[in-house]
Amino acid sequence: MFQKNKILIFAITAVLFGFTACKKDKADTEDETEPPVEKTYGFLVTTGTPAATYVVQTGSVTEGTLTTVNNGIATTLSVFTSRDGYYYAIDYSSPSLVKFTSDNKTTNIIAETPFTQIQMAGWSGFFTWKDSKTLVMLNLNNNRFEYAELNVESMSITRSGDINIPAPAVAEDYYWGCNAVFVGSKLYIAYLKQIKANDELPEKAYVASMDYPNVTDVTISSDDRFNYPSPYGLFTQSNLVYNGSAYFITSPTFWAIGNIGAPNGIFRVLDGGTQIDDSYFYELTDPDKEETIGLYDLGNGKAIVKVLDKTRLAAYADYSAVNTASYYAVDFINKSKTRIDIPVSRSGAYQWNVLIDDGKAYIATNAGDGYYVYEYDPATSTVKKGLKLEGVDNVGRIYRIK
Repeated sequence: MFQKNKILIFAITAVLFGFTACKKDKADTEDETEPPVEKTYGFLVTTGTPAATYVVQTGSVTEGTLTTVNNGIATTLSVFTSRDGYYYAIDYSSPSLVKFTSDNKTTNIIAETPFTQIQMAGWSGFFTWKDSKTLVMLNLNNNRFEYAELNVESMSITRSGDINIPAPAVAEDYYWGCNAVFVGSKLYIAYLKQIKANDELPEKAYVASMDYPNVTDVTISSDDRFNYPSPYGLFTQSNLVYNGSAYFITSPTFWAIGNIGAPNGIFRVLDGGTQIDDSYFYELTDPDKEETIGLYDLGNGKAIVKVLDKTRLAAYADYSAVNTASYYAVDFINKSKTRIDIPVSRSGAYQWNVLIDDGKAYIATNAGDGYYVYEYDPATSTVKKGLKLEGVDNVGRIYRIK
């Protein structure tokens, strides 16, 4: 099998104490206007031959050019998430977890801690934030689900171990396709089981739920209407939480499993429950012609989903070489989708190339003229072509750093 990624401007024209007007001159008004918020965005990109990975930062994603030439930091760290101004990465050579910042010239290591509690590999590892201080990392190791909880303030592992999900009854079968999300203290893990007797193809999807940190009392729900919850949880966003319910996307991509004709769509677990909702499934594509990657929360019951024309995918290299990807604004409550006016572009397979920031979506993609960031405003359904990423071969991540 393939085991293969406010400005809030106050305009003050107040009438004070009844009908008495207070006149203010221009200087006073300017003093009371809040200055624009300075933002920093971070990208994880690859470029060059042989390919090198860089962390590069910029103050705007709506204009200008960003390059790695005499700029950015080359890194061998496997950066997988960012929050509140910090990057978090795995140094597989140690192995260790690393918390760092960057200023485009130097990498400032804030803290580093040994990471031997679980064997978190690129193809089998995944993660989820419980809250702003708690990062939970998970891994599938020989049909064992293992986890480690990191306090990102102290950079210490506070608990770790195995999650009580029984191994497959048939020794030749194996689990895969994992992503996880918290709804309050409820932890959900979506996964699949590939069946040896079925040519190693999956027959159904599974969701394990537990009241974290109790990882021994686990409820498992399954559904055979679909069979391939999105894999590669280190490399793309595949779930979201809306009104207390967890939503997941299925992604039986050619990259991951071959062309098996399985449904691409969204399923859910309602209201902090333990069972996959058997009354809901939103099939997004014709599975013989298209496939889906990523589920990025736009808010208000909507999400961004990347849809690929799989009829143009004949080899793994085509994900990065052929224009197959379109982006859709998906209303997963009312089950409708609208194509975003971005040129059909190269997918790059599993990549975290969509950022939702202040109600807008920023999508870094290459339509054949190099990588650009496109701004999509769901309030007006408009698209603007913004920042150019000069000389970049792939965008693995886009983050709002501060």
